[in-house]
Amino acid sequence: MKRLSTNRPTASRRHRDPLHQSPHWWHRWHLSTQKFAVILTIAAFLLGLSYVWLTNRTAARGFAIDQLQRQVTALSAANEKLELQAADLRSLAAVALSSQTLNLEPADGFEYLAPTPGPVAVQP
Repeated sequence: MKRLSTNRPTASRRHRDPLHQSPHWWHRWHLSTQKFAVILTIAAFLLGLSYVWLTNRTAARGFAIDQLQRQVTALSAANEKLELQAADLRSLAAVALSSQTLNLEPADGFEYLAPTPGPVAVQP
């Protein structure tokens, strides 16, 4: 029997032939190896720039958060001081002092009404 020869190159012959390009997946898009390397370089450069941009943006937000936390701390301290000042103004000593400055006279006698059920009317 005679063997029919095929014109297909074998795998070993394909790798030996320097003029025949190896079938890489990017060759399906009709890209040469040099063009593919340029595209990879540009993609790596763009990824590097986006990494630097994202890192810078994250750091800027971190600084803004730190500044806001410092502002919250300062406002909390000021709030505590104002609360102490308000408590001092509400104290009995402050009321007594303000009554003297307004020339108010102290009341001597107090009369309390006994609690009774229902409505109460008092006649003078």
